[in-house]
Amino acid sequence: MKKNQITPDFISTQVHESDYFFLNLRPDPAASFVVTCGGLEYCNRNYAINREQFDYYGLEYITSGTCNLNLVGRSHQLKAGSLFCYGPSTPHQISNASDAPLVKFFVDFTGSEVGEVVGKPFLESPAPCQMPNLRDMHALFRQLHDTGKHGGRGCQRIILQLLKLIATQARFKAIDLDDGVSRSFTTYERCLSYIGQHYLEIDSVAALADACHVSPGHLSRLFKKFTDESPWQMLTRLKLNKSGELLLNGDLMVKEVAGRIGFEDSYHFSRVFKQYYGISPKFFRETMKRPSSQT
Repeated sequence: MKKNQITPDFISTQVHESDYFFLNLRPDPAASFVVTCGGLEYCNRNYAINREQFDYYGLEYITSGTCNLNLVGRSHQLKAGSLFCYGPSTPHQISNASDAPLVKFFVDFTGSEVGEVVGKPFLESPAPCQMPNLRDMHALFRQLHDTGKHGGRGCQRIILQLLKLIATQARFKAIDLDDGVSRSFTTYERCLSYIGQHYLEIDSVAALADACHVSPGHLSRLFKKFTDESPWQMLTRLKLNKSGELLLNGDLMVKEVAGRIGFEDSYHFSRVFKQYYGISPKFFRETMKRPSSQT
């Protein structure tokens, strides 16, 4: 936000840190689609919004903390990864729900084609949803926010495409917070967190399930419900991604890289690597690694 720019009255003052962009706060009523503004807010403990109506449509995404949301008379408690949308005539109340900082992105927009962009069901039956992959959704909102901050040529069109991508992700991957799966999703998140921290040490789905205090069958069902990968596919992907990093950024031999990521047999590692990437680890290193003199 520019230093001398006047902040619209709908922007909350109950934030201790914020970063906004404003593109068009007085859009043409006949416009098909216009992004008006957006931002990233670090909310105070007493943060509270209470609106019976709003000038625009709003899409909000929580990156950390928790909040209470009342949307069209229905109450929800949201956490990181929650995504929700409201329209100009959608009553909504948002308030911080804990002592932990509530941090969220938002983007506001208007126009006759809003339904085609974010999806009519999302607006006609407004309900928050939970995204299972926080990293990917956060990256999309970060790119949207940075695009809005930069402005300039093509800004509106780029944000439009990012909103379409966010809406598509929500349509196909989001979890309905009201469908009774919150306990299962909490278990899935716990398993996901453990994999992210310990994937180099895990050598089987059984070992992973045991560490997460669930049965292998239950673990597989959780992954089938909330993601497109099986537990073993996720483990393999993370291990191979790490192996690529080691091959490019170090002088380890292929068999040493295999050992670092949990493969006792370097030949088996090479076969799996080639099946995944289409080339051998040796060829990957020879073709992808830049000479040290290059920048």
